[in-house]
Amino acid sequence: MKRSSITIALILILKTAALTSVPQELTQTFRGEVLDSYTELPLPGATVVLLGTDPLKGTTTDVNGNFRMENLPVGRINVQVSMVGYKPAVLNNLLLTSGRELVVEVKLEEQVYSIDDISVRPDFRKDQAVNEMAVVSARSFTIDETERFAGSLGDPSRMAANYAGVSSVSDQRNDIVIRGNSPLGLLWRLEGVEIPNPNHFGSIGSTGGPISMLNINHLTNSDFYTAAFPAEFGNALAGAFDIRMRNGNNQKHQFMGQMGFNGFELGAEGPFSKESQASYMVNFRYSTLEVLHAAGMSFGTGSAIPEYKDLSFKINIPLEKGRVSLFGLGGNNRIAMLSSESDDARYGFTGVDLYNSNKMGVTGLNHVYYFNDDSRLTSSISISGIESTADIFDMDFHPDRERIIESLGEVKYTLSSKYSHRFNSRNYLNAGFVYDLYNVSYNGKELQPPGDHYTYYIDNTGEMGFGRLFAEWQHRFSDELSVTSGLHTSRLFLNNSYSFEPRLGMKWEFTEGQSFNIGAGMHSQTQMKAVYFTQRLTDTLNLVYEKTNIDLDFSRSLHLVAGYDRLLGKEHRLKLEVYYQRLYNIPVAWRRPEFSLMNQGGGYSFLAYDNMENSGTGENKGIELTLEKFLNKGFYYLVTASVFDSGYRGYDGVWRNSAFNNNFVFNALTGYEWKTGSNSLLSADLKMVYAGGHRKLPIDEQQSMADNTLRYNWDKAYEERFPDYFRLNGRLTYRLNRNSADHEWALDLQNMTNRQNIFVQNWNSSEQKVETYYQMGFMPMMTYRVYF
Repeated sequence: MKRSSITIALILILKTAALTSVPQELTQTFRGEVLDSYTELPLPGATVVLLGTDPLKGTTTDVNGNFRMENLPVGRINVQVSMVGYKPAVLNNLLLTSGRELVVEVKLEEQVYSIDDISVRPDFRKDQAVNEMAVVSARSFTIDETERFAGSLGDPSRMAANYAGVSSVSDQRNDIVIRGNSPLGLLWRLEGVEIPNPNHFGSIGSTGGPISMLNINHLTNSDFYTAAFPAEFGNALAGAFDIRMRNGNNQKHQFMGQMGFNGFELGAEGPFSKESQASYMVNFRYSTLEVLHAAGMSFGTGSAIPEYKDLSFKINIPLEKGRVSLFGLGGNNRIAMLSSESDDARYGFTGVDLYNSNKMGVTGLNHVYYFNDDSRLTSSISISGIESTADIFDMDFHPDRERIIESLGEVKYTLSSKYSHRFNSRNYLNAGFVYDLYNVSYNGKELQPPGDHYTYYIDNTGEMGFGRLFAEWQHRFSDELSVTSGLHTSRLFLNNSYSFEPRLGMKWEFTEGQSFNIGAGMHSQTQMKAVYFTQRLTDTLNLVYEKTNIDLDFSRSLHLVAGYDRLLGKEHRLKLEVYYQRLYNIPVAWRRPEFSLMNQGGGYSFLAYDNMENSGTGENKGIELTLEKFLNKGFYYLVTASVFDSGYRGYDGVWRNSAFNNNFVFNALTGYEWKTGSNSLLSADLKMVYAGGHRKLPIDEQQSMADNTLRYNWDKAYEERFPDYFRLNGRLTYRLNRNSADHEWALDLQNMTNRQNIFVQNWNSSEQKVETYYQMGFMPMMTYRVYF
């Protein structure tokens, strides 16, 4: 079946390629806006030049910072944008297609003039973070990369797993493990607003899931941080994903349709009116497998058909002295994995029937007001929420009555504001606050032997407040040397715990194309909100419960990092970073002395105990190497290598490997793009990953037999790893431009060698043995997309 799918896909691609010999040269419009990188005000009079044209084609921006170039041949273009007093910027390999206008936003960095030397050279650093306050362990990623890298499947999380210091938990999920930290330490932001887990089947207590709700068709260049992030970011121990949505086309209505393994999608964007320059953008997606299953198709997964849908939108309204934008993202999903019906897709569950559903949503209103050319105020108000429900039947305990019934929900109301001021070309200030008001509803109960009553391990409704203040200052001694300092403070009003987090970073470009970076910072994070309300039954007669975790403090971490960055010509880049992280105040439990909360977050549920205390510690240390060739003349490559060690101490004080200490990750990606005709492109991409296997929490077989249920051997927790992980992915993409539309066909070849990587081991009570479940085998996936 898989071989025939590949054959059909290749025939379709090659047959379409044979029909592309169209002599007509198609053209498209390239336009955009040029802004000051710090103030984000428009820059009138900037020069925009199309590199490689003869005679040279170019234009200048108008009074609103806008430019427009019409009738350009479709294909790859290189553009340089420059203005007196600013560092020039070069945008390489932008893809111009016939189905939609290419609209870009270019930000220029103001120069610091030195009396002795004034040098003007283009900035080719597409890898640098959009946020100028980030000087180390941060990079920008483009949507082109998210689509191009084999195995990414249009998912920003899976794309980020290609970067140094990042690994994934499994093929089935897109959790991000940064430098040995738990995925729980990751902060998600959308349009400057902190959001819940933006993944389908991503429950409370996790930051990942099988399928992302984030739609790459709506995103623009965004930042990814892996350590010592700027003071604006708080409540995170590991890293931050700062996602930005682009504005819709404000001059022309455009549409998109897509179908593939991840879903059927429809999108639209355009202006409300050309006079106002206001725009809208909206996209809706529906589960492919759900539609095909309803049509009678079988996938060999029994009743385990993932059902999901999501919606995202953005409305942007320019004002005389600023702008207003309204954005939203939301989705819901459900799945049933039934051992009683011999489902083949049990995802490691044995002997249980699981019914699971999740909902997530966020909508926010952003307002930017410019006091003058140097000062602005960015304010946001938003509401977000996440809800997860689970009904679990234990076939070996009581097949007709739920063993666990759980419903966890959080709604968060957020108000935030940030004041930004440029004193001069050397000194910049950001200061602001964030206040969250949580409305929580947690209910979870478990059926107790002999199956006649339930006890509640969590049962709470109420409100809690969480406030943060931050300030950060950047001083640029010259164009080559800058220092960023900052302070972030937090208070959780539930128990009045607080944090005080200084941050410091420096970047020194000691010679052209070579720089040295250092960063240090204190970071803290509240516990998962549900953890505070876990409870213990203290009076069985009167059913009295006690919430024993209500006073838990923040988990904390110290980050130290140093890096060397070198450009090897205009196309290659070498980067080396070393780091050390000390974690402390980690919740541990006397009931399970080997347990630490820093090992949670890599699955569909989390484990917590009553009477936990903040006495656990941990360490992460490692070295990372990145060698990269930016896309040029159709060819690129990216090689990353990470060697690290991650460990912890639980309540018993014994030093152990952490659950995410797989010790090494090696990634190699490459690709080439051919122009197969005047209006078509064919590209081939490969990705290879070789990494240490996941740490084991071994199953105690004898005790599991005696108790007829799963029991772990905690004495040997995380001592050994599963066999090393290896995976080879490929991707073929064909793009065809027509007069009124551009088409794209892609064939993803997942796990081309059909490597049997271990996913999880579980106890089969029926057969009284340990069963091993494997990750995804060879899987071809076809995607078709059209813009018109």
